[in-house]
Amino acid sequence: MKNVTTRSFVVLALVAAMGIGIPSIAYAGPTTTTTTVPSASFIAAQHALEVQLANRATQLGHLVADVTAATSLTVSAKSILQARLSTEGASINALIAKVPTDTTKAELNSDRSAMLKDNRVYAVMSPQVFEMIEASVVASQVTTMQGNESTLQSEVASIVGLPGYKNALNHYNNYVLRLSNWSTRILNVESIVLAQTPQGYPGNTKIFVAQNHRILDANIALAYAAYDASIIGLATGGYTGS
Repeated sequence: MKNVTTRSFVVLALVAAMGIGIPSIAYAGPTTTTTTVPSASFIAAQHALEVQLANRATQLGHLVADVTAATSLTVSAKSILQARLSTEGASINALIAKVPTDTTKAELNSDRSAMLKDNRVYAVMSPQVFEMIEASVVASQVTTMQGNESTLQSEVASIVGLPGYKNALNHYNNYVLRLSNWSTRILNVESIVLAQTPQGYPGNTKIFVAQNHRILDANIALAYAAYDASIIGLATGGYTGS
């Protein structure tokens, strides 16, 4: 301290009063870069989500192929289904590209939620495509079988007075009734199924189940109608049914 003059103290005091900082001597040191390593649980969750997305992309591809190949679907129904599948495909593909870049569990959770809530690939689109195709096949079969009614009626009329006539007539009436019933009901099934959207889940699950049962009932009715036609054919060939 003996080398510090009175003038030096005055200068220091003046600098302090003016708010002027006194520069300190900087010493260069090594620069340290910190890299955060993802936890094992995060990597596992990320991989699991990637697999789930890939599976959904594959399923959507199958559904698109099924719709494209379904010749019994109406032009309108096919267009609606293709548009919905295209929308879900774009959404899933966007998530497939994003998930590998996620760095937090919050991001993974958000992407998983989008995969499930925005894209009901299994819960809505799969049963919708399946049931629409099945219902359209039934509708096509009903139309084809109704086209045979006049032929069957002529066959029944040809055996009036013969032993097998009454039996053949009963089967013809049943044939007409079954087809008339399902010509209307199957269109209703198609309308209900096509009206379902991913946003309607989980409430529309029971709707899909109910309409699937109706499609099964329709197929049973068509099987009975085919049996009616075969009995008429046997009767007109001389078989009395007794």
